[in-house]
Amino acid sequence: MRPNTQLFLIGLSGLMAIIFDFFNFSIGFYVTKPLTTLLILGFPLRFPNDLLKDYSRIICWGLLCCLIGDSLLLFDSFFLFGLSSFLLGHLCFLYAFVRQQGFQWPLVPGVLLIGFAVAIIFLCYDNLGALFIPVLLYISVILMMSWQGIALQRNNYHFSSRNIGWAVVLFLFSDAILALDKFYIPFAYSGVFILSTYWMAITIIAVSGSSEMK
Repeated sequence: MRPNTQLFLIGLSGLMAIIFDFFNFSIGFYVTKPLTTLLILGFPLRFPNDLLKDYSRIICWGLLCCLIGDSLLLFDSFFLFGLSSFLLGHLCFLYAFVRQQGFQWPLVPGVLLIGFAVAIIFLCYDNLGALFIPVLLYISVILMMSWQGIALQRNNYHFSSRNIGWAVVLFLFSDAILALDKFYIPFAYSGVFILSTYWMAITIIAVSGSSEMK
């Protein structure tokens, strides 16, 4: 299978999952949601980059955590477990980014990210209840991951990092919509935005660890 073919299958599976979710076709959604993430995980595995072996390996572990999280979040009762899986995934991505260039301290992105997180927490706080601490921990980790991903792209450390900043911003945007929809005010078409930005984010991350990023 050629890389473009796999990217097409990722897009097709993701589109079907979004349609199934929109029309509340549970069986189709339960199949295509994890399938899409599995296809994304398969990209760096199928097209490995010999120059970025350690980076790719860590990215794959992060994508595996995302796959587990996707499967767990299909069931509301497993929300905390799904959140934990994504937390581990973000830690993997953070570790992969930091290994590329060391820990960086870009001031402006850091301030903007903190302001964004404070706004989300402020809006959701009244409905978080016992989930406040887990959600706060999760937000702290994804902020750190996003901060270092943006720094990696800004520093243009390696060809693999050219789109990482966009990926982490999309991931953050997806999680912010999910939080607002679940803990603030549910709104129409939230699933479309959550899923599309999430899969775009992890596809960019997956491609960054493959032989196609040259």
